[in-house]
Amino acid sequence: MTVIEVDNLTYYYPGSSKPALANISLKIDRGDFLLITGPSGSGKSTLVKTFNGIIPHLYGGRLEGKVSVKGKDTRYCTVAELSRTVGIVFQDPENQI
Repeated sequence: MTVIEVDNLTYYYPGSSKPALANISLKIDRGDFLLITGPSGSGKSTLVKTFNGIIPHLYGGRLEGKVSVKGKDTRYCTVAELSRTVGIVFQDPENQI
């Protein structure tokens, strides 16, 4: 069962003409363990913020393509709804608590 599906995602932060993410597509199935790595500024945090709706709901900007969680388009779900399914641990988990 696919839990998160990203289809041709491109995202621009507010006021930016350069995309932070460009043409990203992936599927994450139930039970998958996902590690997203890359250099600073490569878009790792930006990508995962689209999974739980923080982008676009709290950051704004321009989102093209589609991000779905359990078949629901994240543009039409609240961050609270999405947080029931998607959890994120950033680089320093102690700063999140």
